[in-house]
Amino acid sequence: MFEVEVVEELNMISGRIEGDLTKEIAQRYFEEVGKKASQHGLKRVLTDLRGAYLKADERDMSNLSQELTQLGLSSVYKRALIVRDDVNGYKQWENYCLNAGYREIRLFIDDETALKWLAE
Repeated sequence: MFEVEVVEELNMISGRIEGDLTKEIAQRYFEEVGKKASQHGLKRVLTDLRGAYLKADERDMSNLSQELTQLGLSSVYKRALIVRDDVNGYKQWENYCLNAGYREIRLFIDDETALKWLAE
């Protein structure tokens, strides 16, 4: 399950994914983020993954990082991912995104630090 909303007062997109996080769910999430970001002219995205359980394997993550532009995510978007303390799988995702040209992506374990980074 996921939700995506526009937070106008912070000039950003905010999303949350809970439950199993598969490649298919991630694709649908990114499509929704891309659509809302484009409609509202926003380039900052906060994603809360603390309630998600990463089920995508390395091949899925590698392939998905190459599909982000087609799904509507621009490489100029600044994306903060809030994760639980166990960041290993998400660190792999971050690296695939960086290698695919998405330089503005970071992992965080708390909201406050993520929001500060997005505001920079």
